[in-house]
Amino acid sequence: MADYSFLPQEKSIHIVVFTGGAYPEPAVTAAYWQTHTPGYVIAADSGLEAAERYARFYAGTADFTPLRILGDFDSLSDGTMLARYPAGIVERFPSDKDWTDTELALDRAYSTAAGKNCVPFVTLVGGDGGRLDHLLALYDTFASPHHAHAWLLSAQTLYYVADATTVEISGLAETDTVSVARTGVSRTGGTLVSHGFKWESGVFRREGMPSISNRISDEYAAEGKPVTLSADGVPVLLIVPYTAEVRFRRTENR
Repeated sequence: MADYSFLPQEKSIHIVVFTGGAYPEPAVTAAYWQTHTPGYVIAADSGLEAAERYARFYAGTADFTPLRILGDFDSLSDGTMLARYPAGIVERFPSDKDWTDTELALDRAYSTAAGKNCVPFVTLVGGDGGRLDHLLALYDTFASPHHAHAWLLSAQTLYYVADATTVEISGLAETDTVSVARTGVSRTGGTLVSHGFKWESGVFRREGMPSISNRISDEYAAEGKPVTLSADGVPVLLIVPYTAEVRFRRTENR
């Protein structure tokens, strides 16, 4: 699997969390799993249905068998599904709670990584569409220490870009859109530096969402060069098509 840590002494683990709601068709995410092999899988409530579908589709290629299943299971279409798994990996929670099943799964992802003395890279699959309050709760998790690093939505992928981090974005077509959003940490502040966009960071909005529906520049597209985006001072969210390949590195010369 890929190494998601920045320091050579750190050991990383890729944890995949499946949650309820709309999720991408397994086939369209194939390129993602080629560089992000699952290391540990958690299913939250009806995310179990998505996990099983991915497991069937990628059988023999990647293992999406859940090692932890949790939630109140109020949205699971077939409660008998749980009987297929050892009781010891199933955690039941009451329906009346202030935490969503996704938030509980993200917390479990981080505690699992800590128990293995690993640095987690968390991919969240699903959670798109449906109830607005659940969608807002998911967005709010990116302001929390226990957040996903990549979120596979129905039609796009969202990446968390931490402070002092640079991302290289390859595989963009001239018509692909790239957007940059802020987390709930701050509506303003921080510095963004980009290279290769049609509209560069010098004209990004300084308040609210910095850049919506940006594209790769004609020059970078013609030369096949990766677009880069660096965040300094605040984390941001990068939203790209599935076909894009995103690589992280610590920002140099800070």
